[in-house]
Amino acid sequence: MSAENRAPAGAAPELSFEQTVPKSIAHRWAVSEVFVTDSAQVADNEFLLAWQLPRAHLLWADRRTRHHDPFASAEAARQGTFVVLHRHLGVQVGVPFSLQRFEFQVSDIEPYLDDRHRPLQGLLRYRITERDERAGQLNNMTLAGELEIAGRTVMSIGGDIVFMSRDDYEALRAFQRANKPITPGAPPPPTAEPIDPELVGRFNPRNVAVGRPAAGEEDYPVVVDRTHPSFFDHDYDHVPGPFTVEGFRQMAIMTAHRSGVLKSSDAVLTGLLTSFTDFGEFEAPLFFRADEPEQAPGGRVAVRVGLHQFGKEIAMGRIELAGS
Repeated sequence: MSAENRAPAGAAPELSFEQTVPKSIAHRWAVSEVFVTDSAQVADNEFLLAWQLPRAHLLWADRRTRHHDPFASAEAARQGTFVVLHRHLGVQVGVPFSLQRFEFQVSDIEPYLDDRHRPLQGLLRYRITERDERAGQLNNMTLAGELEIAGRTVMSIGGDIVFMSRDDYEALRAFQRANKPITPGAPPPPTAEPIDPELVGRFNPRNVAVGRPAAGEEDYPVVVDRTHPSFFDHDYDHVPGPFTVEGFRQMAIMTAHRSGVLKSSDAVLTGLLTSFTDFGEFEAPLFFRADEPEQAPGGRVAVRVGLHQFGKEIAMGRIELAGS
């Protein structure tokens, strides 16, 4: 069936894994960064999407665990929110909006095991649980959904989206930046030296988002490499959310391992709750700060991590981990 059409009432659509959706509606510049392959609207506020993860991806295939990365499937779900907005709800590409809350919880890790032969793929079912419209324009929306692999539900996921006009967005960013000690057009601070990749569950040092702290400091500088093809797939006027969350994950792994709660840094990200209260600016250093690990249900470990700039916390992530 054509992915542009709504599925007949009561019918389960046959979605395709043959090719990706157009990169513009997934908010990616590179085709290789698009993980959503098809979509269909199945009810007034319900949508079904197909996704597939590449096996040789610079970032998502760089892991020390036996499992495919659940965060990679959550990235497919994040892209899926854009596909729903643009393909099925008629929101024009280029309309500014902010994903203010993003969370997921892995309920079944077994289907993520890597058989070393096939890419991981599955389905995502999204529902709009709250929706505010004024004068025919979306103001905010809440999405909730479930990911499936091989017919098994593996993850619950949710997020809050706030929309604004281009003029309102530019006014907001101008106001925020005017109230921060930055000089527009000033060169960015020196890039921090990344810590050893094995400390954060990676092989490739280019994928490390956490820098070496200064002597005696507890905060870790953020490694902002704007040439990274996945973290910075296209131009941003602020530090992007997915990159920040990856830094949260890496800080949580390192903190939990060093505390002895995790036996090794070969850990799987099994839960995330994150919120953003401000934008990270490129003109000034940013820092990660992690709290002490806590025990989570099912023998998992939880670590709260904050992103700080100009002496205040601008984003928070609660990361849940399981040993691989």
